[in-house]
Amino acid sequence: MSTPTKARRPLQRLGLVGIGSAVLLVGIAPAAGAAENVVILLEPGEVALSAFPDENFGATDPMADPATAQASTPVAVQYSGTVTVELPAELDTTAVEAMLEFDDDGDGIADVTYDSSLAAGDSNDLVITGQGTGSITVTLPADDGAGVDSATLFLAPLTTTLGPAFTYYDPLFYELALDAAAPVAATVTPELVALSQVPCAISSTTPCPVPVTAGSTVTLDLTTGSVLRELGLTDLTGVEVGLQALDANGDPTGAAVPLTVQVSGSTATFEVPAGTAAGSYGLVVAQQASSGAISVIAVELTVAAATVTPPAETAAPTPQATVVNAGLRSNTGVEAAESGTSTAVALGAGMLLLAGAGGVAVARNRRRPATESSSCGV
Repeated sequence: MSTPTKARRPLQRLGLVGIGSAVLLVGIAPAAGAAENVVILLEPGEVALSAFPDENFGATDPMADPATAQASTPVAVQYSGTVTVELPAELDTTAVEAMLEFDDDGDGIADVTYDSSLAAGDSNDLVITGQGTGSITVTLPADDGAGVDSATLFLAPLTTTLGPAFTYYDPLFYELALDAAAPVAATVTPELVALSQVPCAISSTTPCPVPVTAGSTVTLDLTTGSVLRELGLTDLTGVEVGLQALDANGDPTGAAVPLTVQVSGSTATFEVPAGTAAGSYGLVVAQQASSGAISVIAVELTVAAATVTPPAETAAPTPQATVVNAGLRSNTGVEAAESGTSTAVALGAGMLLLAGAGGVAVARNRRRPATESSSCGV
């Protein structure tokens, strides 16, 4: 297959950003008009998978603000050395190829490309081993003494070993810094991220907001038949939930605020904070599976303010003679009570999956002009 002039980067930011610019939603069980005691069934029909280069961007943070970018930290490797990519077991590497790109002018278009699909002996051939094992080793080229020593490594095609509901997207990429002082052999372990959406399919462009009332309780239910169990999710232990406001375009306006979650086996409950202003919000539900994969699902909420019922008016009591009463009960039989409301939001325990994977802001470096064209399928 021919090489695109600019290889597509994988998922740039977690949280509510999915494949392309789709907003991830999650479905609810009750009727559309229900706003109290909503139940969210975590049983998507489609799940998009992406391998995330933690070594470049830090561990994934599904609660982060998608608009906040974080620069890449390249992996230090050595010319003529090797870099081994230990891929998640959920990915099939049987047909994988490798491509190493050097960008001369920083325009995002490769000027020099080494490609494992080229014939053996070609000056730009890139040698890889381990296809089908899940552990892919790439032998890096020798230093030609030209340009700045940085490159991007791509691995593709990758497919999934999971069921038909799962689809793997994007080539896996790593930003590399080639340095004579770097280790001769480097190893990286990308993280598998699973993004899902129900009742709307992840491929759908139609939003499906869920109406809820501020102060009401929402229940998450990892159903017995959920495809997410294929990732190794046996229950909701360790699930994290965050709420973030959305603008008129459905985009998050900041990071998600963690909510306190009560977990009981395959169900978990949380309260939409009573002081939440009416409007559109994104609910992020994130959990790390025993396999190491991270599941990220979310629901677009349409929050309605809680209805406040004014106290009923009562007739003034008939004056009576004063009688000494040691208790809190008045002589009229009416108990004095003091009430109030709180808008404080419990932030819950620390995040399980965090660390701060920022948006992909790849700094490109200069390299000598291309002398060969490439034909790697990425």
